[in-house]
Amino acid sequence: MSRKIAFVGAGIATSYTLIPFLEQWEENSLDHLELYIIDKSNDFFKGMPYGERSGKSVLLIQDLKNFISEPQRTHFKNWLNENIDGLAQEFVEHGGHYASDWVRKNNATYIKGDWDDLYIPRFFFGRYIEQEVLQRIEKLMSKNCLSVNYIKKEIVKITRQGENFRLFFDDGTHLDVDKTVLSIGSLPYKQLYEKPILNKENALYIKEPYGVGMEENMTQIVNFVKNRNKKNLPTKIAVLGANASGLEMIYKICDKLPLEEYQTSFKTLSSHGVMPDGTVDHEKAKSFEPKHLIALSHKKTLTAKEISEAAHKDIDAAESLEIGAATSVGIISKGFGALLPRLDEGELSNFACFYGNQIGRRQRCAGSHYLSVVDELSKRNRFSHIKGRFVQLQENENGLEVSYTSTDINSGKNTGKEDFNIVVNCLGSVNLMADDLSPFFKGLIADGLCTPNPSQIGFHIDKKMQASKNLFVAGPLLAGNQIEDKIFWHLEHCVRIIWSSNVLSKNLWASLTEKVAV
Repeated sequence: MSRKIAFVGAGIATSYTLIPFLEQWEENSLDHLELYIIDKSNDFFKGMPYGERSGKSVLLIQDLKNFISEPQRTHFKNWLNENIDGLAQEFVEHGGHYASDWVRKNNATYIKGDWDDLYIPRFFFGRYIEQEVLQRIEKLMSKNCLSVNYIKKEIVKITRQGENFRLFFDDGTHLDVDKTVLSIGSLPYKQLYEKPILNKENALYIKEPYGVGMEENMTQIVNFVKNRNKKNLPTKIAVLGANASGLEMIYKICDKLPLEEYQTSFKTLSSHGVMPDGTVDHEKAKSFEPKHLIALSHKKTLTAKEISEAAHKDIDAAESLEIGAATSVGIISKGFGALLPRLDEGELSNFACFYGNQIGRRQRCAGSHYLSVVDELSKRNRFSHIKGRFVQLQENENGLEVSYTSTDINSGKNTGKEDFNIVVNCLGSVNLMADDLSPFFKGLIADGLCTPNPSQIGFHIDKKMQASKNLFVAGPLLAGNQIEDKIFWHLEHCVRIIWSSNVLSKNLWASLTEKVAV
């Protein structure tokens, strides 16, 4: 009898579920296994951040030692040492002057195998993890105990057939499987503007950084700016959202369009009004204490709200001392992390669903490679930040008008408007209660296959990591859950994805062996 398992989404959550699962299958194969790997893109096993959609000239937002944990990190570094010459050449070929600078500055470090402090090109990791999965697949296929079917289609609906599933695709076809792993990454981007652009010389809207692919977006932006530059017209660029995606867009634009040659200026819009921090002050770190969190260690009972309020007060204190997130994040995270085990199950859920992400939004960090571009723009008076929340976008004779409500208590005004030529939407994803949620997600919820947890960005799972029987969840849609002894308010971090995927692999294997036992 053949088992049929579908993975809906083929990013690194799928990869790190498959690696231990296939190793287990090789050791204890029960019978023949049919895998169906489904994705609407060609980035099988790499996913959006590390595949073609992100392009080959963007870097990790973290240094390598914080990006991936052991033992995976050492194995990855060994692979890098063996393949770096070809990878570096490919990086330079697809990047601009920043890519060449990266190789020049870091060559002496990485040829010695010193990778831990480097912010490496993201596609390096994508190439590595793809090979790791394919090697295991090919080994099992050669033993005739595994078949793998790659389906490059968009899934539009899942229905239950007893304990099994029927998966429907956008071309009208369907597939019947025994088990399904929902591993489709983050929720879809918010749709801010859907009207056609009328004046294509004055206005360009990029609806999301990676949907059609970073390189395709960059081609549009480069052509737009160059055409304006020929007419000696400056180009004002608004990046909505001061997060990793926003930083990447600024970096990529300046990489392709050097500041000395093009009349570009940038503004970002975010509610907190600050960019991620990248400078660690080791002296200030020695003296800073999260006093409000420490004070809670003496309380007999605690709530998630109390921990959150104390963390925010400590972040306020750090900011008042001009201590940035890169310096304080480890200290404050350790402070509230020590208190979480004292919460009961209900309060842990509250922290995961409501409070963890609120703290995280105030402690965003990034590498100097991205932030140095912002610094250079600022020195040239070509970058500033709007502290506010997006309201609407509309086209006018000058380009695209961005309207926002101010969150700056010192601004003296409640609302604002400004015209830009390019607007890039990096405001992030919808939630599971949004009116414009895709029909696919709405169907999962309406049919009772998945139930949003209170975070509204993840699905409720049981102890086996199932949203419902035989429907497992992997990756970012696990946000707002407790898995074994850990709680997760987001799963964008590779370390969290690897750990949770390893647990899922064990649960998936157990579900197969339980069926055999019956």
